[in-house]
This record gives sequence, C-alpha cells and structure tokens, in this order.
Amino acid sequence: MTFAAEFMATWVGGSEESWFDFEKLSKYRIKKNPEFTQKFKDQPNCFYLISVDIGRLQDSTVACIFRVNIKNGKYYSTLVNIEVLGKQSETKTFTQQAIDLKLLIEKYNPREVLIDCNGLGLGIADEMIKTHIDGLGRELPAYGFFNNDDYKKIQPKDSIQILYSMKANGPLKSKINGNAYSRLNSGLVRFLITEQEARLALLATKQGQKMKMRERVLRLLPHEQTTKLFEEMANLRVKNIGTDIVLEPINKRFHDDRYYSFAYGLWRIKEIEEEQIKKQKRRSAGKRNLIFYT
Repeated sequence: MTFAAEFMATWVGGSEESWFDFEKLSKYRIKKNPEFTQKFKDQPNCFYLISVDIGRLQDSTVACIFRVNIKNGKYYSTLVNIEVLGKQSETKTFTQQAIDLKLLIEKYNPREVLIDCNGLGLGIADEMIKTHIDGLGRELPAYGFFNNDDYKKIQPKDSIQILYSMKANGPLKSKINGNAYSRLNSGLVRFLITEQEARLALLATKQGQKMKMRERVLRLLPHEQTTKLFEEMANLRVKNIGTDIVLEPINKRFHDDRYYSFAYGLWRIKEIEEEQIKKQKRRSAGKRNLIFYT
C-alpha cells in the first residue's frame, strides 16, 4: 500500500463520495490473528457463519467467514477470514468451487452457510446437494437447504441441511446495504489488522522467522483480503434512485464481490438475532408477574 501510494500515485484511502467512512472503519481492524479452522467449539454463545457471493468468469466467488459472539443479547461478529474459491480459470468450475466450499465447512463447522442463489448461484447450489471426491480421495457429503422448498424436493434426504438460500433482489439489496452500514457504524463488527502490522508482528516471533516464504504468504493472505474488502467498500457511493439504497462503484475497475459476500453475511446474522429475540418473547408471553403479600 505504501509503495502504491508513494511511487504509483494510487489512492488507497476512501473517497469523499464513499458511502462508508474509510477512516472510521479502519479503527475496527483490531483482530491480530486470522482463524483457519474452528477455534471455539461447543460454546452456546459463539458460532461460525459462512456467506458466499457467486462469480464465474470475470467475477470471483468469495466466502466470508464470520465468528459470532453473543453478549448481553447482542450479536457481535468478527470477520476471521476471507477465501476466494476457484482462484484460477481451470478451478473456477462450479464443481471445484463446491468442493472448496465443502472443505471450508469441514474446517469451520458453521451453523449456517449462506449462498446467493440468484442467477449464477444456482450452479453452485446444484453442486452442493451432490457428493464429491476431494484431492485426497475422500468423499465429501451432500449439503441441503433448510429454507428453499424447491431444493427440499430434490436434495438427498440425508443431506446435512445447513445451507441458507438468499435471493438478493432490488428491495432486499437496499435493506442489506442499510443493515451493513448500521452494524458497521454501531461497532458490532471487527476485522483483521492490516497486512503491514501483521507482517511486523509475525517477523518479531521465532515461529514467523522460521516460516518459509509460501507459509508466510498464506498466513498474511487473510489480512490482504480484508484490505481488498475495505478498498471495495471505499469505492462505493450511493446512487440516487428513490428511497432505495443502491450502491455503485466510483471507479469501475474495482469489483464488489467481497463487499456483497460480507454484507450478505451481516444480513443473515441480523436475521438470526431477530429470530432469537422473537423466541424469547414467545417464551415470556405466558408468564405473569405476581406480587405476594405476607
């Protein structure tokens, strides 16, 4: 980033037109280490959620991995990793992307996996309900949707039903954008520190100094992906279309795959939070406050 700013005259901060406050968001980059597997197991107030925005040719398929911690009824989320599925053209087939996603599920054991099933998303959804063989010759199970009636008719009965189908149309996308803005500005989301900070911290340890170049690159990659997410958000401005919140890129060269994968995840976390509040209200609906006199 320093080289890009000083030697290539590349702007790496937010624009005055940006809808998101780049400087304010940067204050929430406080998590030092990414999580490459499930770190917290069998804890009632903690769960993982994976949200996926689908791409095929020019766009990328991006998976955002959230760890959600429940404190005092509020759902705080930390973006612990960002994975791009099918990085090369030969691995961008929906079959390979589905295998990559299933391997992520195996690592994190998420409560839910959100998939954008609009358009291209149906391709990977069709693959997720099948079994696959990974590169080590292991059979990966079929996963099913728990909220999509069409897939419930065709997915295997014994499939692991943790998939959540989202169809982000215009009105819903407006709400998703508004929710992302609200949760970010309310301080409910935390991010990984910058790759520069992470590199310095890593090289200050004996373990980091002994790492091979490839190991070091893989260790720092989640920090770099988080920076790319921030660049995408800083490149978005509001387009004036009625009362809907429609975002468009300031610079057309930047994509928004990471942002929408991230925003979809925050929307689902909000829905889960509201569902839990409704359950608690139903439980307490039949109770009465009684006063006893001696």
